[in-house]
Amino acid sequence: MSMSRFDPHRDRQPPGPPEQDSAGGADSLVEQRCRLAVVDAQGCEHYGQAIVSQDWRPDLGQLADDDFCIVILGEPLSGRLGAIAAGVAVCAPSEAVHRGLRLRETATAYKAREEQAPGCEEALALSSSAMTALANGQLLENPPLEISPADIFPPRETAPRLELLAQALLAQRAAQPYLHSLAVALAAPADAAPDARLAELLPALSQVREAAREKAPRFQDLLADMPRMASAPESLASLSEATTTATFAETACRLYPSPGDLAEDIYLCRALVENPDDAGKTAHMRRFLIEAVVPESEPELAIDRTLALEELSFATLVAEPHRWPAMRATFERFRQRYQPAYLKHHQQYCETILTLHAQLLDMVSHAQALRRLNTLRELGPPLGAEALAEYEDIPQRIAPCTLCTTLERELREAPRCPVCGISMNDEPPWEDVQRVKRRLERALNQQLQRLSSKAVHQILAASSEARVEQFIQLVQASQARSLADVLDDELLGFLRRLLIEARVKSLLSPVFAKLQEPIPDLSEEAVEDLAGEVARVIHDAFSTSQQALPEKEWPQLTPGTSEPSAA
Repeated sequence: MSMSRFDPHRDRQPPGPPEQDSAGGADSLVEQRCRLAVVDAQGCEHYGQAIVSQDWRPDLGQLADDDFCIVILGEPLSGRLGAIAAGVAVCAPSEAVHRGLRLRETATAYKAREEQAPGCEEALALSSSAMTALANGQLLENPPLEISPADIFPPRETAPRLELLAQALLAQRAAQPYLHSLAVALAAPADAAPDARLAELLPALSQVREAAREKAPRFQDLLADMPRMASAPESLASLSEATTTATFAETACRLYPSPGDLAEDIYLCRALVENPDDAGKTAHMRRFLIEAVVPESEPELAIDRTLALEELSFATLVAEPHRWPAMRATFERFRQRYQPAYLKHHQQYCETILTLHAQLLDMVSHAQALRRLNTLRELGPPLGAEALAEYEDIPQRIAPCTLCTTLERELREAPRCPVCGISMNDEPPWEDVQRVKRRLERALNQQLQRLSSKAVHQILAASSEARVEQFIQLVQASQARSLADVLDDELLGFLRRLLIEARVKSLLSPVFAKLQEPIPDLSEEAVEDLAGEVARVIHDAFSTSQQALPEKEWPQLTPGTSEPSAA
């Protein structure tokens, strides 16, 4: 625990030796307050205060903006405290203490304060007589804590263990909503005992958990589809192992986002034990309601679903079992309105899917042409790779449903089509298909622009092949569908060889031209340098062709010519 500085209006003089005050002194206490900071089990810092007061006043039992409050009195309690807030602890001595009951700095703390930088935290101490009187006195809080006054005020020490008390108060505040939900759920339909303690509730919790665990195999198939329900006995088992309020609070907060979730698990286990038939039917109907997602465009149907979920609860089944017929009627009313709405949505969805499939078929020629052109390295880096990958993925996401005509019979037990599994919130990926179409067309047009360039056009036009001439005409007309029909593997290979051979020729032409020029220096060294340069250029040219073509199609120089030819 870390304690902040005392009230700045108090004296800051170093204390003398510890006082040995006698109980029942005539001096009257002046109310003092000290700010405290405590870190809980989750590592969160909380702030509160310790108050020293002569006697009790009702306003001391309120928290205001603090997380906890510790009130230390100088007089024994003469009557009932009245209501105090959760998080407030009142420490009353066994006999009156006056001069010795003062929150003050110890000599050690004062010395450390002088040596350390401003802002360091201080220790607190009470006189030995005050510690003894408080250890033998009363510790009151709502609800009671699991510690005693002697734990907080050890008689042989001078520093009260306010950190221990503050952490117990914080754990109590965290556990209290869960303890209340636990008590109510275990006692229903009877009223829960007010301020039930953990030790009183754990035996009943263990009994319910064990009984539910014995019934669980009967509902194995149902619970397998509902992990939240299936985990209820295990979660309650972890909770029942808590031995202190602090461990209970930590476990409850970890397992359950809210106290209502804890109560729901207890009601579920009780329903499985006390009314297993109706509990199974309730679980089936709740699963139907949870999976029957309703869009915002159906506000009245959404309200019916919400009301049915609230009505069809295990809490109602346990606390008010006579309402079971009304619960079932509420569910049937929703299902009768939900089924035609779902059938209409499903039909429209399937019709749209068929339209999208037709559009995907129209894109087959674009995708095929783009894939083939991307293999021509001489045109440049491949284009539209992501669009092609998405194009191949979309058909798997929009497979046509085979239950369009017989779905009504299936919806008697399930809220969604068992084949496609769409909900009323699901919409066909219309925008995805349109986006892929635009991206494929853009990538293919860029490849056609590459083919239409003057350099590539001249290379292709030099061929006398009729199919190449037809291909050039289709490229110039940007006819993607016909282009895919003409651009088969044979033509693709021929185009690749034309482009590679043109590349090799362009690399070798300067070399051949240079070889035909007069050589001014015929020295052995100059001839070797020239031969090395020629060899390097030829090697680079043929390496380029070998990387782009299979070995059997590597271009070679025909003896007696200066033109490369296919092997």
